[in-house]
Amino acid sequence: MISGLKNNYDSRHIDRLNRELKQYGGSSQNIIVKTKKIETICDENNIKHINYLSIDVEGAEFDVIKSINFDKVFIDVIGFENNYEDTSIPIIKYLEQKNYKVIKYYTDIFMIHNESKFNQ
Repeated sequence: MISGLKNNYDSRHIDRLNRELKQYGGSSQNIIVKTKKIETICDENNIKHINYLSIDVEGAEFDVIKSINFDKVFIDVIGFENNYEDTSIPIIKYLEQKNYKVIKYYTDIFMIHNESKFNQ
């Protein structure tokens, strides 16, 4: 139903999970999976350019974005889940400082780098 990084779950996600489990039934479990930073994946695969990066980690979007080394990889468009406005605004401001601008703001937020070849 919802997956993400447990230590970064917004309390509103936990409330939603518990509410929906009570309403619809089911169960919840924690599963440990190995994760890697985007920088590590790029380094291991010699990736210097990403056209589109989608981030949906139930509340850990900002932590993921802050872990990106923008000096090593150019990302044209970043899309991330707009969980709650109070958590999305700081992400937008951070990416604006990295030369991105909002192109769509809805359930997901999409931002494009000002120097992207896709920028019109």
